[in-house]
Amino acid sequence: MADKKTVFITGAGRGLGKAIALRYTREGFRVFATDRDETLLDTLPRDKHFRVLKMDVTQEKSIQQTAETIRKLTSQIDVLVSNAGIFDFYPLSEAGSIKLGRILEVNVLALSSLTKYFTPLMTGGRLIVISSESYKVPSPFQPYAVSKQALESLFQAIRLELATQGIRSILIRPGAMKTQILEETIHYQNKLTETRFKAVFDEFLQSVPKYIGRVVTPDRVAEVVLKAGIGKHPKTVYNINHNPLVSLLSYLPARIQEKLVLRTLKR
Repeated sequence: MADKKTVFITGAGRGLGKAIALRYTREGFRVFATDRDETLLDTLPRDKHFRVLKMDVTQEKSIQQTAETIRKLTSQIDVLVSNAGIFDFYPLSEAGSIKLGRILEVNVLALSSLTKYFTPLMTGGRLIVISSESYKVPSPFQPYAVSKQALESLFQAIRLELATQGIRSILIRPGAMKTQILEETIHYQNKLTETRFKAVFDEFLQSVPKYIGRVVTPDRVAEVVLKAGIGKHPKTVYNINHNPLVSLLSYLPARIQEKLVLRTLKR
């Protein structure tokens, strides 16, 4: 149908991205679902209103080529969802720029390339960016949380710029969801050996489960992402299922936050 609204989603092969894609298609949207893993895309439906495309958000050329493909298929994108993300734990002071850069490319820098090539296809509409509650507190050994902190700063600048073009930008901050990232968090496998932080890193890994709190399904968060995309008066930020312990910690003075984090690490 020519009057169908269109949503474009990154990281749609599994977890929250897949749930968002399926929720929007049930709402009657034309869906463009992307992921860099073609085997994950094989699990998604395919019809004239649900298209799957391989796209690597770390490669600007891949994003540009996908945008050119989309331009041939539709005249407008109504909702652009930046969801792709990756996860890891390691000491940031030992990581170096190449290792840390891998997570920043996906979780932060991809947003800039996405808006560069896809917002020209938007007349008004909504940009929805998936962040995390983990941006709130000090984050030793957590490049994922650091990337979300950087993402939040980038989002604020982009939000104001796009507002001058009539595009509304919305940030989603979920707490724990039943996704692969949560499984990787709880059952982290990449134990460090050659590091001066081994003892304290092991203490950190043991403390992680207590900060997870209540877990919700991706479908629950996808409902909020849909609301952000179609509601008449969406919020700028949606906080979903935040762990009360993390929220409380975030309100404390920075000096107290650091003391509590260091006490958790027994240092």
